[in-house]
Amino acid sequence: MKKTSIELKNWQLITIPNALVKEQNITAVTAEELLLLGYNPICATVPGNFELDLMREGLIPDLYFGTNILEAQKLENLHLYYFTEFFYDGNDDTDDFLVFEGIDTAAEIYLNGTMVAFTENMHHAHTISLKGLTEGKHSLFVHILPTTIYAREFEVPAMCFGMKYNMDSINIRKAPYMFGWDIMPRIISGGLWKPVKIIKLPKTRIVDPFTATCHLNPDCATLTTTFRLETNADFLSDYTVKISGKCKDSVFSHELRIFNAANRVTADVKQPYLWWPKNYGEQNLYDMEIILYYKGMECDKVTYRTGIRTVRLERTSLAGDNGEFCFLINDKKIFCMGTNWVPTDAFPSKHNEYTLRGLELVKECNCNMIRCWGGNTYPDDLFYDYCDENGILVWQDFSMGCGHYPDNAHLCALVKEEVKQVVKRLRNHPSLTLWAGDNECDCFVAQEFDFDHSDRGTKDWLDPNYNKLTRDVILREVRNHDATRPYLPSSPYIDSLAFQCGMPSENHLWGPRDYFKGNYYKNPVCHFASEIGYHGCPSVQSLKKFLPENSLMERGNGQVCSNPDWLVHATCMEPDPLADYAYRIPLMIRQVERIFGTAEEDLATFVKQSQISQAEADKYFIEHFRIEKWRKTGILWWNIIDGWPQISDAVVDWYGCKKLAFWYIQRSQAPFCMMLDEPKEGKMSLVASNDTRQRLTVSYTVKNLANGKQVSHGSFEINPDKKNIVDTLPELDHAFYFIEWSTELGKGKNHHACSLGDKWDFNEYVRCMKEAGFYEEFSE
Repeated sequence: MKKTSIELKNWQLITIPNALVKEQNITAVTAEELLLLGYNPICATVPGNFELDLMREGLIPDLYFGTNILEAQKLENLHLYYFTEFFYDGNDDTDDFLVFEGIDTAAEIYLNGTMVAFTENMHHAHTISLKGLTEGKHSLFVHILPTTIYAREFEVPAMCFGMKYNMDSINIRKAPYMFGWDIMPRIISGGLWKPVKIIKLPKTRIVDPFTATCHLNPDCATLTTTFRLETNADFLSDYTVKISGKCKDSVFSHELRIFNAANRVTADVKQPYLWWPKNYGEQNLYDMEIILYYKGMECDKVTYRTGIRTVRLERTSLAGDNGEFCFLINDKKIFCMGTNWVPTDAFPSKHNEYTLRGLELVKECNCNMIRCWGGNTYPDDLFYDYCDENGILVWQDFSMGCGHYPDNAHLCALVKEEVKQVVKRLRNHPSLTLWAGDNECDCFVAQEFDFDHSDRGTKDWLDPNYNKLTRDVILREVRNHDATRPYLPSSPYIDSLAFQCGMPSENHLWGPRDYFKGNYYKNPVCHFASEIGYHGCPSVQSLKKFLPENSLMERGNGQVCSNPDWLVHATCMEPDPLADYAYRIPLMIRQVERIFGTAEEDLATFVKQSQISQAEADKYFIEHFRIEKWRKTGILWWNIIDGWPQISDAVVDWYGCKKLAFWYIQRSQAPFCMMLDEPKEGKMSLVASNDTRQRLTVSYTVKNLANGKQVSHGSFEINPDKKNIVDTLPELDHAFYFIEWSTELGKGKNHHACSLGDKWDFNEYVRCMKEAGFYEEFSE
């Protein structure tokens, strides 16, 4: 039979401060009780967040403008009461369920005044059986508790902690960014952030289908498909299943008689079409179909897509001459270039509105990998579908970050169920390449306690390998439900050897955030950088959309920013020049001064200076890693697009306006690129990198736009997936080398500005930009 779902609509919302709930002893389980107390509802959008409803009704100001976001902190004490009515047909021919795809976060759910569920995790669906519910109209009432007040119920051991604004988050399964981060505002929020549906399913049905590539050679792939049956039938002998897959002219199928609820089927696929990441091949996807028959009659069917491919991670504990951190797809080494994926909006209910916009930008700037950062929610399937179709590998963190989390039984149980649901939902996507237990939790504790590796033995209690959540709970669930991908307990992962010696093979390269070609960034020992970035000011037109006019010229200087509007959009949780994240605007100004000597007062000029600073930094980071291929194996810069209006490391602002860095990155990440290495003994190597599958014939010229002289030209051939040194050029003070080339792929260009650490004249840099055709890439 056909599965059906009905999305529940016509929701209303009442909000009540916690003090009044206590004072009036409100224990309502129906909307009528609140209405009798004199509380008036407003219309609620579901999926949604309650602040968006208050904004729509004019009850709070636009939280995206000025310092208005601070008003959201005054709403953290609100109890949220959502309610609606629905008609139920009482049909006994199906198994029916009430499904909350996402509740933020701790909530009591009442059906006709009876509590049917209590939820504590915003990261997965909550399903309630409707068995026994009679035909007719029914009331649904959801009481969402204020997170910060609910968090007080849990002990926080002295040695468990998060960042200053995030202490409540470590016991609550809610996206960490919502408590405030250096890239996102504090907006605790709450609501029914995903749809609420009634789902009608066959009495006997297929669940948890999963197809994996077990063995692969050039002529044949061996696939295993597992699935379970949920049924109330006494016997299964009359049930049969047909499993089939199709990609172009490649077709396979297998039929079996059912003896067990849990089933595993193996099939060989001759001459399979393989799935490859961008730059390495086609993104072939198989349409899978599992049909369940009862005495020859179809009674259920599931369809999904998957790809035939294998994935391995060759990794050593430590970086070094014999170290490694390299992904292999279908046993071929992949050089990864990509970005980090952060919340696309401050409100999780709006994430999907901006997902495709962000992914199109990822594709446009030539990324072949994206890291889903652990401070976020888990993206919806449309995210992974896009990555499957476009060859973008996905590094997936689980949702924990920058904290030392408790390991009590309650939290472990919540995380276990979360991981189980997330893994089952995502494991069929061939783009999904790595599971990681968290973001920076391994290194966070040591940083907080100023740990040095010479302290080993006296501070062994800081060893992250005692982390029960990432070394036991998550690991066990990943192994149970998807052993086909590598798992790292953290990013960066500090295993026992790295804890003793330092130098992990994969790292986050933030460091002093000074000159981007300084020793820290010039000499990283890691093989793979999964975070690195640099500040860039948004365009003037974007700044005017979120900063009041009288604040536009009040950004401060390289030592301090005192303007509340700039601070709040930098992102400070409090308008205090001494607050934790108040350093970000002065840092951006100092980064400009490092290149141009002074940061111009004129806002439009300063914006261009800042965007040049960011663009040159991100370009350098990427090209430095490409030039050292395969000593370096990948770089994921921070980040593609902002999650709200702000001044940040993103290369596209929240309004979709591209900063200069976007275009510089696009050229630096082109499948074929020519670059200049940093000078050694007065000489600079001209390097060609070919990440494509074809041998290329290249014609090129190099011109110094500072003096108008051509310094190199010629032609050469380069093999697939190779890097060649083409020529050696002299290091000249403040040269602006402009490189142009043509290949079978088309024409390309790049540049290299020398002496960036030695005070470039801004007007001269702009003149060279204009001659190269780059100036038009500024967004006015």
